[in-house]
Amino acid sequence: MADEQPEVSFPATHVHEPTAEHTHTAIMLHGRGSNGPEFSEELFSMKLSGPSGNLASHFPGWRWVFPSSGMSWSTAFQEEQCAWFDVYSLTDITARQELQMDGLDESIRRILRILDEETERLGGDSTRIVLGGLSQGSATALWTLLYYGRPSTLIGGFVGTSGWLPFPTDIEEFLGGASGTAESGSRSASEISEARAFVEDMMGSTKRSLLKYDAHPLRSIPVFLGHGTDDAYVDVSLGRQARDVLTKLGFTVQWREYVGAELEGHWLKEPEEMDDIAAFLEDFEEQGRSGHNR
Repeated sequence: MADEQPEVSFPATHVHEPTAEHTHTAIMLHGRGSNGPEFSEELFSMKLSGPSGNLASHFPGWRWVFPSSGMSWSTAFQEEQCAWFDVYSLTDITARQELQMDGLDESIRRILRILDEETERLGGDSTRIVLGGLSQGSATALWTLLYYGRPSTLIGGFVGTSGWLPFPTDIEEFLGGASGTAESGSRSASEISEARAFVEDMMGSTKRSLLKYDAHPLRSIPVFLGHGTDDAYVDVSLGRQARDVLTKLGFTVQWREYVGAELEGHWLKEPEEMDDIAAFLEDFEEQGRSGHNR
């Protein structure tokens, strides 16, 4: 683990309440430099094709929860930023990985508390919750998905866009039982050891649970990942890497690539990606009604 840092203070969670009977909850995490209210406004400004408007109007029974990260020091930019964790480089995500550890730990525990609260709101049925996010929010949500390995209270689905998976090699080797021959990149032996220790500490209970259950319900959680092939900030290769690791761990991943989104490709493609997300959520709802969602 990295040296202890002062506990992060998280702002209040922004919520878009359902306009019909509450049936599902989506917990969506913003990217670096944004916050929950801003991400909510931007996401719901994105249109679906056809007459159904945006995601909120298309799914009136859904409660949309947008947490905000705390303010923390960015080593790369040398300033305070609204971020889920510190990241030194997105060109080489293995560089100075120790900077990510404290923020990931703090943020995951924050999201777990929100997951428990939303599960209680849904009468204890966590399978009616979808977790997801954009960019660094997607990275944090992916880690929460893999950390949150309790078979009796697993979420129902995952939606990530323009993101990546921190510590991918160590996760694949630890949770997937790989032989340890994966590429280590530019990491030194001490960096590899520290990263592996962090992954084992954070995901040890998930590993034990996966070994206990041959058909672990974690692997049956449907996953949607979208990414721009022209993303100038998080290269599409990082999204593909996240897809590949999840697939090797046994997840069924619906992967979509896009071109021409705003912010140099580092945003949701309108309306194609929005339509794909809506279709994924519709299928998720239908599986739940049919009793096939695990």
